[in-house]
Amino acid sequence: MATAVKLVTVAEFLDRPDVAGGYEELRQGEVVMVAWPKQPHASLQYRIRILLELELGDAAIVDKEMGFRARPEFEIRRADVGVVSPSRWEAAELSGCLMGAPELVIEVESPSNTAREFREKEALCLATGAIAYWVVYPDLREVTVADAEGIRRYRDGDEIELHGFGGKRVAVSELLGPQRK
Repeated sequence: MATAVKLVTVAEFLDRPDVAGGYEELRQGEVVMVAWPKQPHASLQYRIRILLELELGDAAIVDKEMGFRARPEFEIRRADVGVVSPSRWEAAELSGCLMGAPELVIEVESPSNTAREFREKEALCLATGAIAYWVVYPDLREVTVADAEGIRRYRDGDEIELHGFGGKRVAVSELLGPQRK
């Protein structure tokens, strides 16, 4: 006989104590422990954040490990890098939480990620406010972009349009930085 899993609400989740060594996400009502990123991952997140801040200026707020409430109940996630409009950021400050996915969600691949995890998060984000969902593959030097038009892959030499932010573009080689040896 299957044991029923008690789903955790957002209110219950937010009332939990901090976790050492990582953070927790609420995924479909289940609490999932996520390790803090290792230094190469964190450095790439930082590089992407700074590059997008410079490119977008006052048109957007860019942050690492951006928390968001994807759905009203049972979903609190983090984007490796999130990009939101200033008005949504201000509304989040008033309510205490960004409601819905950031307009741009960027995930940086790490050994613990699975293709299924990326697909599920992509679907969730695009259904709850994201204009685009990127997965950055540092070892392949590739960025996969999913949006309403489909999925495209970009490599060194390509530029990615920042949909929803005035048609600005960013070069894949700038996002990824120099090749690691």
